[in-house]
Amino acid sequence: MCDKFKNETSNSFEDISIIMAVYNHEATLGHAIESALMQEMPFKSVIYCLDDASTDKSAEILRDYAERYPDKIKGFTSSRNQGSGKKSFYHNRPPVKGKYWCLLAGDDYWITSDKLVKQISFLEKNPAYSGCSCNTLMKNEKSGEDTLIKPSLDSWNLLDLILHSNKYNFYVHTASIIWRNIYLSQGFFLPPSFKKKYAKGDVILNYMMLANGGKMKNIPEVMSCYQFTG
Repeated sequence: MCDKFKNETSNSFEDISIIMAVYNHEATLGHAIESALMQEMPFKSVIYCLDDASTDKSAEILRDYAERYPDKIKGFTSSRNQGSGKKSFYHNRPPVKGKYWCLLAGDDYWITSDKLVKQISFLEKNPAYSGCSCNTLMKNEKSGEDTLIKPSLDSWNLLDLILHSNKYNFYVHTASIIWRNIYLSQGFFLPPSFKKKYAKGDVILNYMMLANGGKMKNIPEVMSCYQFTG
């Protein structure tokens, strides 16, 4: 079982749940958390930090933030290393309650303070959409090069993904996406089929989240950063 190092202090539901997978992210974790805390919006957010038995100071950093922001941050530590973000999600099973949810790894961060409010506002006004993404800056720490991750279209659905010859034309980075919590009534924020062994990675997760017929909207602004550390 997991070690839940921060007790829940509120039973009220959040508007947006931010799930953060952490493993040995000591050097980048503070930046990731601060980018979530800096979001300016009229919506309530809760950050679920899942430490996958890190061997560095990640757990210590998470404890410090949880103590300073008891209403904003809920931390969990795996009893042993699970080996992937997906396994950590199912091992710790954070009680994600938000109308919307998103993933932000401990080595990624959001660039602008209005990222979430722009995406949530779009989804509030457009119920036909299951998700909303944005363009992402990719910083390769090994090569020192910066590149841009952006899809070729601003809107698409599952049929587009299946039929289009170049699937990467629709690729958006995980940290750029906000999802409508369409599986909340089934007890967990992830699609039930994602628990199967063959379901791995963000591409498969995107397919499954769009399988209910909803669409994805991309806001063509660079509001997210993916740090490739190797």
